Amino acid sequence: MSNGTLKITARKQNIACPGLNGQNKSWTSGRLNSKDKAEFLYGRIETRLKFDELRNGTWPAFWMLEGRIREQPIANDNDIVGWPNPGAGEIDVWEWHGNAGNSFITAFHNVNLSQCGGTVRYNYPGGAPDVQSFNTYAIEWSADEISLYANDNLVVRHDMTNCAQYEEPMFLLLNVAIGGTLGGNVDPTMTQATMEVDYVARCVANEASTVNACNEFTPVAVDSDMDGVADIEDQCPNSQVNTTVDITGCEVTQTTPVSATPETAPLAPTHNADDVISLFSDAYNNIDSIDYNPNWNQATQVTQVQVEGNTVLKYTGLNYQGTDYGDNKQDVSGYEFLHIDYWTANAQSLELYLISPGPQESPHVINVVKGSWQRLAIPLSTFASVVDLSNTFQLKIAGSGDVYLDNIYFSKAPENVVVTPVNVTPIIVSLSATQNNIAISQIDPAAGTVTITATVTDSDGLSDHVYTWSSVAVSNQTVSNNGLIVTFDPSSISGSSVDMALEITDNGTPVMTVVDNLVLNVVTTNTNTPINNPEVTTPSSSGGSLAGWLLILLGGSSLLRYARRLNSY
Repeated sequence: MSNGTLKITARKQNIACPGLNGQNKSWTSGRLNSKDKAEFLYGRIETRLKFDELRNGTWPAFWMLEGRIREQPIANDNDIVGWPNPGAGEIDVWEWHGNAGNSFITAFHNVNLSQCGGTVRYNYPGGAPDVQSFNTYAIEWSADEISLYANDNLVVRHDMTNCAQYEEPMFLLLNVAIGGTLGGNVDPTMTQATMEVDYVARCVANEASTVNACNEFTPVAVDSDMDGVADIEDQCPNSQVNTTVDITGCEVTQTTPVSATPETAPLAPTHNADDVISLFSDAYNNIDSIDYNPNWNQATQVTQVQVEGNTVLKYTGLNYQGTDYGDNKQDVSGYEFLHIDYWTANAQSLELYLISPGPQESPHVINVVKGSWQRLAIPLSTFASVVDLSNTFQLKIAGSGDVYLDNIYFSKAPENVVVTPVNVTPIIVSLSATQNNIAISQIDPAAGTVTITATVTDSDGLSDHVYTWSSVAVSNQTVSNNGLIVTFDPSSISGSSVDMALEITDNGTPVMTVVDNLVLNVVTTNTNTPINNPEVTTPSSSGGSLAGWLLILLGGSSLLRYARRLNSY
């Protein structure tokens, strides 16, 4: 810091990099982020900065990431989502690189780009040298609309009404990268490059304010209970001193822990062995030449343990973990489902990837249920748009915590019958979906209410049942008909698929629990369009539609305040 501004300087120097186990590198640089310190939901976010070096190889940026991303610092507060899935999406407010320096990029990265933004360039009126002067870059963000500005000129406005992503807190980042995908080949004569930042500020609408910018002149937000959340956004305005709160100002509560290990084995699968390709199961013959712990530089510890005489895989300290059968590739194009049983006490989320060479991989986000064995039957159509099903060779699981796995196999048909002990009557469950009374295998968010119906058979006819529906992608479901039917409005679905799970528990002797799930892909059309030619800047009343702003995070022309705020995080 000097002369009231912050500098992030990349320097050419030979160094045995401590963060890369002593690898020799020729450049150092820095990144600042506000993860777990200042995460924001909606409002106007603005910075005033400049960059001093125009040569190839430079790649500075001001950008945002959703707060559940698996990105350091890891706070174990559900921050285990892989980029760019829901909870880990990215917005680039200003992304510049020296090998195309006459413009900068505004961009979105997520799992559903056709519905959630796009990439638009802003051309500097004076070309690349403009970046060497201070410019103001801003984003105005709401659930239904995102607008990006350069010096109060509107670059683009995106309609986000059909985008379920970017509706949760995001944190801010400033960095200077050297080389890489966009930086490209580094000019060999360059020895350093500096980004200079005057301020970073975030503001929220305030009817009493007429300010339509977000800078050192904006009134500072009032925080009466001093919990770090402004009164205008504080839903719990009387927090006690030193209480840990979320972005709404309400206390973060701890959940009751469940048993740390499974006490029972999962129920045995019932598919005919001739219709199965098994990767890991005591019920079937597993394929040859399979490696359950390939060296992918993962932190996960893999063991095989016994649970009630049944062998299961145990992932301890999961970050990601592969299963590799590359020496025995499998053609599963004639199969319908990928099955897996899992048990966890502490995983916050899990993602399952099926992989073909390339690698070509596609994730399935699992709706995590803790403390009991969960049985999934994932349609292979979930992966087919990316993965070559005729040539699969790996699985990958990403997440956190300790996870137990069993019965990993491909099948030619779904499994609805759960095998039960001798003299215990089985429960049979089948799930089907309709939209506007028409049977569906995929969801159109614009086509009206979706109904999922459970058909349940318990042949003793005497047991009472408890039905529990859950879905990570749907938050507005309504359950009716004594728990057998769930309906929801699909217009606000988050993600590219819906995995609706139904758990059924009876009151027989012994008590039985059956879990079935139905996965439906979400198919939509693109409705987001830029409103102007990015080569022509349009004057804008920045913030005019929001009735003014109230400052939440402020650097100001005296950046010492900004730096102190960063240090206090």
